[in-house]
Amino acid sequence: GGDNGGIVVLITLGIIFFLVVSYLLVYYCSKQNEESIAWIPCYLCCEKIPINSWHSSHRASCLERHKAVLMRHPLEHKLGTRCGKCSGFLRRWTSYRIKRMESNNTFICEVCHPATDPCKRYSDFEVINTDINRFNCFTCDYDVCGKCVHKKEERKAWII
Repeated sequence: GGDNGGIVVLITLGIIFFLVVSYLLVYYCSKQNEESIAWIPCYLCCEKIPINSWHSSHRASCLERHKAVLMRHPLEHKLGTRCGKCSGFLRRWTSYRIKRMESNNTFICEVCHPATDPCKRYSDFEVINTDINRFNCFTCDYDVCGKCVHKKEERKAWII
């Protein structure tokens, strides 16, 4: 009689331990490639920008100061793919930069990964810009990869 109660307690504790360890593993694994960031490398002026300024004021003032640099990235009028935020034309963002800066030549496609938090870094989702695979709206900080643009263009061609 008494031994059965001890076994039940041990089994219950074992199950609780297993559940807690499983939860912690799942939580840790889901967070390991996602990190909060304090600054972001601006891909137009090549400066480190505090994340709160990036989302509020920096892009508008940077755009005004560096319009000539922006023009080095061709506006793609013929693309059917537009900015998912303002519906404006996208620029084919080249690797041209004012100066070299670590980590300002990668992007995350917002079609492939729409649920990312802009205040976090997702290294597993980052794509290296090859001059032909990044389509961007700098004003909205919206990026689409070449693969998604070409898929949409192919669908559009079938409709016409």
